[in-house]
Amino acid sequence: MMRTIRTLAPALCLGLALTACADADAPPPTGAAAPDTPTATNAATGAVGAAPAGGSAPASAEEVCAYLDGQLPTLKGIGSETGVMANLTVNLYSWYEKQGPVPTGRQIDDQTRRECPATRTEVLKLAGMESFERL
Repeated sequence: MMRTIRTLAPALCLGLALTACADADAPPPTGAAAPDTPTATNAATGAVGAAPAGGSAPASAEEVCAYLDGQLPTLKGIGSETGVMANLTVNLYSWYEKQGPVPTGRQIDDQTRRECPATRTEVLKLAGMESFERL
């Protein structure tokens, strides 16, 4: 059973990443904002880690650390590095999307090294990673 989960988790991550990339090129749904509105412009031109034209600021280091602290019990309960990495990939990205611009792994590393090095170390250890750049 665990072998199946370990095999499927990376495939799930890849599938989610491909789906996210495919959605970026999809035409806007009916009733979406007009092309010249800030919302459509942000979605079309915003790069990962770049602030949208509307001025939305990235999540602060304090917010990131509070989120990761809150996730520790869940991550500890998963029981496998692959499962933790899959959980982080999906949930951390989703959390960032709700906050504003999604930072790069290096930016997450910089924030967590400064603000919550112990939490960062524990999360990365649970995921079997040395850096958030692997996500």
